[in-house]
Amino acid sequence: MSIHPSEKWNRVRWACDTRPCVESLFLKFHLPDHSAFWARYSLRRPAPGQGDAVGCLWAIYAGPDGTVMACDEYPASDVDCAKSRFWLRIGPGELSTGRATGRVDRLVSPGKTVLPGSMSWDLTIDSGPTLIHLPYETMYDSFMPRNKIVSPLVSTRFHGTLRIQGREIRVGSAPGMQGHNWGAAVSPSWAWCHVAGFEGEGDAAFEAVGSRLPLGPLQMPVTMLYLRLKGQEFLLNNPARMLMARSNVKGLSWQFESSVGRVRLDGTIVARPEATVGLDYVSSDGQTVRCINSNQASASIRVRAPGIGERVLQTGHAATLELGGTEAPMEIQAAVRG
Repeated sequence: MSIHPSEKWNRVRWACDTRPCVESLFLKFHLPDHSAFWARYSLRRPAPGQGDAVGCLWAIYAGPDGTVMACDEYPASDVDCAKSRFWLRIGPGELSTGRATGRVDRLVSPGKTVLPGSMSWDLTIDSGPTLIHLPYETMYDSFMPRNKIVSPLVSTRFHGTLRIQGREIRVGSAPGMQGHNWGAAVSPSWAWCHVAGFEGEGDAAFEAVGSRLPLGPLQMPVTMLYLRLKGQEFLLNNPARMLMARSNVKGLSWQFESSVGRVRLDGTIVARPEATVGLDYVSSDGQTVRCINSNQASASIRVRAPGIGERVLQTGHAATLELGGTEAPMEIQAAVRG
């Protein structure tokens, strides 16, 4: 009996390795009122002398009236996962094929004001296509690159209920994605974006990842671009193309461009300061790595490809932008840490 690729790529590495590591499984989606929800199930097994192993539940709701967020930490005794299938539990949160639940209680505003109440989610997740970012699957089992990323569901729909400080929000066929990354430590530098819900192209999805690979004393920038449009998939992850792609992060804006053959993708993602929050990720070596996150960013993506022609896809609110480590603007203070 075959299984969906998402089941394979979502299996939790925490259960199979005892070395220091960090691991994150996350999801996000956008709602018709321009609000967005993001949740993250993270695991950290620290290096000797850097504390105890923990799991964290993270959540951000960015609504019309502002943003509510939290990160609740749990000891390893409150973490469980399956080795032979995809199932993870951290405290009151569970994540498995087609299902996500959770609750966070330590709510704060982006300015770190403590807020009353809790935030919970009970969601079902449709099946969808899988995006494997690295050019060769064997790279996921090798030492390099140090950090691995895959989107088991690069484009999917969410259904269910959010409860934000006592208010119930119904979720019906909300476009989004579900991702998974892991490594020996938090990456020192990255840019990531995802778009679900382009204007006039509700089923299109775009994802980009930029990072820096260590090469002796140097850092080699690499950028991967992906677009799903009208049943076609364009994946620009050829090793040479990733090295030659143009990528420029400036403040809360990321511009990129890449091509292969007759296919060319370029675009810009821009986050507004008032719709951007700061997160502090604790690595396995005890270091803290800043990440900024906006789930209400704008995006303009241009594609030129056979069978598509030249198209410009746009959204004013349904893009997610993350900038981490050396790419994160440090003037945005972190509201939660874990």
